[in-house]
Parts: sequence; C-alpha cells; structure tokens
Amino acid sequence: MYYGYVIVASAFIIMVMMVGTLFSFGVFLTPMLTEFISWRSATLSGAFSMCIIVNGFLGILAGRLSDRFGPRAVVLVCSLFLGISVMLMSQVHTIWEVYLFYGLGVAIGESAHIAPLQSTVAKWFIKRKGLMVSIALMGLTGGIMIIPSIANWLILLHGWRKAYIILGAADLLVISLAALTLKRSPAQIGRTPYGVDKVREHEREPQYMGALSLRQAFHTRQFWLVCAFFFCIAFAMTTVMAHIVPHAINVSISPTIAAIILSVMGGTSTAAVIPEGFMADKIGVRKTAIILTALLVVSMLWLLVTGEALWSLFLFAIMFGLTFSSLDILLALVSSSLFGLVSLGAIIGFVNSILSVGSALGPFVAGLLFDLTGNYQAAFLCCALVAIIALTIVSTLRPSGQISTFQ
Repeated sequence: MYYGYVIVASAFIIMVMMVGTLFSFGVFLTPMLTEFISWRSATLSGAFSMCIIVNGFLGILAGRLSDRFGPRAVVLVCSLFLGISVMLMSQVHTIWEVYLFYGLGVAIGESAHIAPLQSTVAKWFIKRKGLMVSIALMGLTGGIMIIPSIANWLILLHGWRKAYIILGAADLLVISLAALTLKRSPAQIGRTPYGVDKVREHEREPQYMGALSLRQAFHTRQFWLVCAFFFCIAFAMTTVMAHIVPHAINVSISPTIAAIILSVMGGTSTAAVIPEGFMADKIGVRKTAIILTALLVVSMLWLLVTGEALWSLFLFAIMFGLTFSSLDILLALVSSSLFGLVSLGAIIGFVNSILSVGSALGPFVAGLLFDLTGNYQAAFLCCALVAIIALTIVSTLRPSGQISTFQ
C-alpha cells in the first residue's frame, strides 16, 4: 500500500479531534454559565473568539515550522498544548483562566490543523491530489459532527469538569499516536509522490523546480490576489453561516425549521467534499475554483430574492452548501499549484491567517448592518458584492514563472 494513504488517514483523524474539540466549546457554555452565575455569555464566548483569531495567525508559524522540521514534530507539540489546555479547563474558577487556557492554550494546540496537514498531504500526491486533500479535509466536518456530541454525552454522565479531563486526555493520546505516522514528504522514505514513476521525473516537476519561498511569494502579484480571494470567500461564507438562522427567524420562519436549513447546508457541504476534490483532479484547479466561486455568487444573489418562501431558502441552502466545503479544499490546491511545495506550509499558514480575518470581520459587519436596517438585505448584498470580487479575482488569476499547474 502506498504510504501516502496513511498520511491522508492520519491527517483525517487529527482534524477530527482538533476541530471537534474546538467546536465543542458551545456544548460546555451552558453548564459553565450555570455554575458561574456572575459570568456573562458574551464574556465567556470571547475566549472562543480569541482562540479563533490567535489560532489563525499562529498557523503561519506552524506552517513555517512544518516546512523546516516536518509535520510530526509540530503536531506532537501542538497535541501536548491542546490536551493539557483542555484538561486545565476543568480547573477554572475565574474568567481570566478561561482566556489563558482556552483563548491561548487551545489556540496554540489548534494551530496545526490547517497548514501542516494540508501541505503534507499535498506533497504526497501529484495525481489524485484534489481527492486526497478532500478526504483529509472531511475530518473538519466529521469532527464537528462527532466530538461535540460525545462531549455532551460526557457532560451528562460526569459533569463538565470531568468531561474536559476526558476530552483533553483523548486529544493528547489520539493526536499523538496519529502524528507519529506523519512523514514530511515521500523522499523521507525513499519514495516519490503518487503519480510519478521515476525520481528524475519528480525532480523535473514544476512544483519543485519553480517553487517559491514565502518571502519570494510576497513579491508576486499572484500571492496577494490569492490572499484577497480567500478573504472575500471567507467573509461571505462565514457571514451566511453565522446569520442564516437569525435571518430565517426574522422572516417569520420557526426556529426549528431555521436550524434545519443550517443542517442542510452542513450536510450538503459534507457530501460535496469528495466530488469537488475529484473535479479538481479532472478539470484542473483553476476551472474548479471559478465554477465553485460562480456558484457562490449565484447562491448569494438568490438569497437576496428569497423573501419568506421556505422552498427558496432550502434551495439556497443546497446551492450554498455545495460551495462551503470548497474553502479549505481550494486553500491547499490553489496554493500548491501557484507557488509549489517547498514552502507550502508557511504559504498556506499565511493565507489562512488572512482568511481568518475575513471570517471574523464578515459576521461582525453583518451584525452592524442588521442593527442599522432591521433586516439582513444589506448584509447579504454586501456578501454578494464581495463574492463577485472573489470571482473576478480568480477568473483573472494566472500562474507565474515556472509554476504552471494552476489551470
């Protein structure tokens, strides 16, 4: 069996544990507020927001360290931070401890779940790269579906403090074991990427001959266009995910049905992961990015005219769900095809930090617009315009130098 498949499986498992733990915060929110009655929900939730922002920027460092020392060392260190920080959450009695252990400690632990893993999987495959990256990234949605439910079950059985101890210990054990199987690249074990028969052919791959360092990428127009592209997509997508339920309720749809609309988005997104990776392998990364971004634009324009029609909102949920999974898939594929593999971890880490800013800014702007207007039309119009900008960018984006796989 080709060892690259072990890399994909390990990346999937690590993402399940890391992302699932991150998004289990909401499960612990109510029992913690019940015990600490003087705490406000917004204050406690601020630790989660801090974790997301810090994690986004630490991804740059994690990517650079992965390029230099390999993903195994980076993920092992991060698993130590994550496991211990989650277990320390069981001992909190003041709000500053939550910000220290979760806002900072968990953020450090989570910083390995994007750049080191995506870049490593990309290095093991020339053919089937899109499919393999997609399979690994299913760990993101898989973690959100699995781990919070387990955490909730643990809380019901043992209380939230013991649940944090068990969850942290599981993170430390499972992630560390999976990390031990990670290899930096096929050359580390005397192999070549999947789809390359001879070492000399591998050495002539443009992804290696013309590969750019992060510093070199900074001096290219394409790099900043890629950053702008992912900022725009993240801005639009995260805004919709954060505000679609309030919007549905605001147009007189019941909270139960509104939650189902969000579930349809998530389910469609999960189902689309593998087909989108397969499509990238078949027709190319550039065409796939254009098609998915165009679908995002269409879905956002459709949302503007849905009104109170329930069938129309469900149709939007399906269209939008098909595009939502593309965010992380395209991050690895676009970056590797434009800038090569040598410094891919650092490049993905930097672009992901810009993406995180868009993810944080979009819902905030939408909230301000809702407060000003009393509805989400202005917010969703803003998202549609930003999506159109993203489509314009990716349609005009071209490879530079010897890197010629973005097509």
